[in-house]
Amino acid sequence: MKNKIIYDLKSKIKLNIKGKNINRFIIRLHKNKIEILRCKNISKEEINIIIYEKDYKKLNEIKTIYNIEKLNTYGMIKIKKKLRINKYLIISLIIGYIILRTLTNIIFKVEIIHSDKQTITFLKQELEQYGIKEKTFKKNFKQIEKIKKELIEKYKNKIEWLEIETKGTKYIVRAEMRITKEKEEQPNNRNIIAKKDSIIKNIKAEKGQIIKEINSYVKKGDVIISGNIYDNENIKNQVPAEGEVYGETWYETSITYPFIYKETKELNNKKEVYVIKIFNKTIELFNKNKFKTKKIEEKTILKNNTIPIALVKQNQIETEEIEQILTIDEAIKKAEEKGLEKIKTNLKENEYIINHKIINTNIRENELELKIFFSVYENITEYQTIEENTSF
Repeated sequence: MKNKIIYDLKSKIKLNIKGKNINRFIIRLHKNKIEILRCKNISKEEINIIIYEKDYKKLNEIKTIYNIEKLNTYGMIKIKKKLRINKYLIISLIIGYIILRTLTNIIFKVEIIHSDKQTITFLKQELEQYGIKEKTFKKNFKQIEKIKKELIEKYKNKIEWLEIETKGTKYIVRAEMRITKEKEEQPNNRNIIAKKDSIIKNIKAEKGQIIKEINSYVKKGDVIISGNIYDNENIKNQVPAEGEVYGETWYETSITYPFIYKETKELNNKKEVYVIKIFNKTIELFNKNKFKTKKIEEKTILKNNTIPIALVKQNQIETEEIEQILTIDEAIKKAEEKGLEKIKTNLKENEYIINHKIINTNIRENELELKIFFSVYENITEYQTIEENTSF
């Protein structure tokens, strides 16, 4: 095996030799100790041979009347030739590899996951003192474990648990802080009033006295659950009213919709593409058959905040642009759906559209306008502070 590798690496040349009495020339090569590694007769006056590259000069000196043509090379001579031809590509690949390796060992982002902004600021400042910050080289597992241990020890009355995870070119920091119980502030004595004009549909009272009935009409500001607790007509106590009130409210909205309808439809063709982004240019790697139109979801693999360059993985879905001219009825239906969606996006949990009605249709040259009336089941709870009564 070892001898075969050495043989394969030795420089060899394949030659085509033409001339009269080829056998005499072959004998001459043997006499001059030129080793013929392979020999193939083409005709009586033509032959192909393979010799070592070191013997090529000697062969040329004794060729006399014979015509010799170089057909191919093997071994190190061929490797050197390819290296020479592709030297700039090889240098670029080596430099690119070094840059890539360097970039993958640099932290470009520190993400601290916590709901409290003050905690995030506190952890960021402390971690920076230990070198856990952007544009620094990654720390190994032992270094990170040491930092975690020191921080928890330093703030043992403040930090319950701390985790620092290295993911790609960023640190993800998660922490749980020790909770110190604070005395809950009691709300002031208050009423629950109507946030807007409505018809009451549901009252959920936890504290306070209900003074309005279901299906009664209330104006904005009317008291529904009172914080004043009455005994006959006298106030015997005051409490902060607690509860929720839902009512039927009303909206009128105007929606315009074009008669020429355009839609981007997703097709079944999907693929992953790696992309280099440099400044405002995008270079797709190894993607010969590009989609004419496409939907893109991308994830950044490598990013340099100093140099505007990034390596991105894109999930591409081929799309088709559809253009359709709508009839009046089709445009009305589309506008109605758009109006419903507009109202729904503003509704909260437990709120819904009771019913709706088109009250006006205005048809123009390129579009139509709908006016739609909505009745909505909506939370109308609002609070009103009441002055303390000390007479009871």
